[in-house]
Amino acid sequence: MDEGVDPARESAAWTDGVLERLVAQDDLDADLLAALGRSPTLREETLTRMAEAVRAAALGLGPAGCAVAAGVPERLLRNWQAHNPSFAAAMAAASTLARLHTPGGNGKPAPLTPAALRVLLRAVRAGARHAPAAEAAGVTLNALNGLRRQHPTLNALILAARRARPKRGDRRGVSAFEHRYRLVRVDDTAPETPSPPQRGSRAEEL
Repeated sequence: MDEGVDPARESAAWTDGVLERLVAQDDLDADLLAALGRSPTLREETLTRMAEAVRAAALGLGPAGCAVAAGVPERLLRNWQAHNPSFAAAMAAASTLARLHTPGGNGKPAPLTPAALRVLLRAVRAGARHAPAAEAAGVTLNALNGLRRQHPTLNALILAARRARPKRGDRRGVSAFEHRYRLVRVDDTAPETPSPPQRGSRAEEL
């Protein structure tokens, strides 16, 4: 019998492991491409991020949550929709799908889903304050605080996300997840309507 198991330490190891898996998922596509001996092209990177935004919309997340899921600023997501009719139609169809099938209604808020929790943890880990992170996940700050009190494991995950923040994360209220980008290889097969750059952000190169 192992009498030396520390429940607190065991819980911390579990929450840290969840955060590590989230980060690993973000880098998985790049790792798979590296196994093929190349880096992602601008087209591949943009389409991957668009697909993540559409998936998030189909799972009931709003514009802010879709932007976090895609790893781009919300303004860039809106720019894509304004300049790419196919992407705009896909986002609209996904949002309609979510409205038809997402639990909720009768005055009751929809439950926090794994997809929404993933967005919340990514935002917190990247440096966002709890209020905008909760908004991105589709819940109010009061509702989030209530869930944290009700579910200690959820609270532990949020605290783990705070511990995992990069040292230079933006703590001024602007969500630092807007600055999580990878270098990509530019090719001549960009999506049908590339978005124009704005104010020097690295994001606008996608």
